[in-house]
Amino acid sequence: MIVAALAAIGSIAGSTVSALAFRLPRGLSWVRDRSLCPSCGTRLGPLDLVPLLSFVASRGRCRHCGAPIGWRYPITELLCAAWTVLVYLKTGPVWAFPLIALWGYLLVTLTWIDLDYQLLPDELTLSGTLVAIAAALLLPGGARAALYGVLLGSGSLWLLGWAYYKLRRVEGMGGGDVKLAAMFGALLGWKLTLLVLLLGSLAGSVWGGILIARRRGSGQTALPFGTLLAPAAMVAFLWGARWIEAYTGLFGRR
Repeated sequence: MIVAALAAIGSIAGSTVSALAFRLPRGLSWVRDRSLCPSCGTRLGPLDLVPLLSFVASRGRCRHCGAPIGWRYPITELLCAAWTVLVYLKTGPVWAFPLIALWGYLLVTLTWIDLDYQLLPDELTLSGTLVAIAAALLLPGGARAALYGVLLGSGSLWLLGWAYYKLRRVEGMGGGDVKLAAMFGALLGWKLTLLVLLLGSLAGSVWGGILIARRRGSGQTALPFGTLLAPAAMVAFLWGARWIEAYTGLFGRR
């Protein structure tokens, strides 16, 4: 029953995430304005806004104009539902749980916005950092871990961007990425932050390699790094400690 309730809460949060990711970059209020069909502009009623079920019932189309509904919406709702359940299974009923869940919702929002606009809004990264710090302070050793994580995450990306600019005279790392690193570093600590940077870099290399192989990009093609770092941070929180322990354990064997 608890898992089912948490999944329902997560799917509702996913619906909010979709609305926020759509409206914030466009300067629209996600609090006052009602949801509209982007194709016909019809205001959506309560039956159109039930997470997952409304998508299934309408067969993935607007019931007013028949325009297809993007798969991003149910995927986001499923992702947030799974995140909520997995975080609870990892942390249990601790005070930090709702803050960690919220931290993940903000990361999902940043993932979509950066993918669409190559933009990481301060409203989300700065508020997410505050949420991460608050959650870290509720965990054992959280204050020191938050400090080290922020210093490693933001510091390393800032230095990388500075060095790239000095060498190429071109901006290679946006300020939003540095702030995003503070957001996940504050909760993850320095070890998991290092893992996030590694995972994000590997994913970026694969993505860039695919673009080059398909002749749709080059070594100078800008990639939305936040779209890679944000999911990597969520993965690192859930399973990163086990991966690091397994990796370091290899060197302890004779």
